[in-house]
Amino acid sequence: MSCQHSAGDGLNPAKAAYETATTSSMSFTPINQIHQHLCGLHIYADDPLRPVRAHHYCTHLRKDLHQCVIYDGDGPGARLIGVEYLIPEEAFQALPSEEKKYWHSHKYEVDSGMLVLGTKSLVPDAVTDIAEQPAMMELHTTYGKTTHTWQYDIHPDLPLGPPALMMAYTDDAQLALGGGKGQEALDARDRDLGVSTLAKRQVRQNYLAEEDLEREPVEGCDVVWKGKLGNWKFVEKE
Repeated sequence: MSCQHSAGDGLNPAKAAYETATTSSMSFTPINQIHQHLCGLHIYADDPLRPVRAHHYCTHLRKDLHQCVIYDGDGPGARLIGVEYLIPEEAFQALPSEEKKYWHSHKYEVDSGMLVLGTKSLVPDAVTDIAEQPAMMELHTTYGKTTHTWQYDIHPDLPLGPPALMMAYTDDAQLALGGGKGQEALDARDRDLGVSTLAKRQVRQNYLAEEDLEREPVEGCDVVWKGKLGNWKFVEKE
């Protein structure tokens, strides 16, 4: 798997001097707790025909809660674009109905091979597949709540506009919508990272629990695919 480098890569003398002078005296404890890198695609809750690549850097805050900072790439110039919280199925089931509409399932992302670990370029695919197993078996039955603060696909230079609620793909056919934008984004991700979504799908069919492969996500999530489009917005208050 090869690294993707984002716009903005390159040496910045002022930045280098600042980091040299200050890094040794600063604490980065929350950042240092990050121990998992995942890469997948997100779609906008008000426009599911706009897929964007999302690199998640995650901390397991508790057994029932993961928190991830999201970047558009994995290079030194990667843009910070959002956050995602992940909870297990039993926690999602306990949420109020009104809350569930903000969450998406991860079942298809895992089943299909779309969600992958972000490993270093010299790690062989077979080693990555083995390393992915415990992560994918856990993520298979989790649900995510995601907000992007930078719509970098339309505003590449600055994080303009409102924060955006994000969702996920739940079916192969959705990748063909809008002229195949989802499939194009997935193919580009595979090329850039040197992975095969199809190969990962085949590997995962051999270790994911059959009952989990067959069951449907809990009702109330993935509303963008059930005729409900929306996003965060201001309302007038008298």
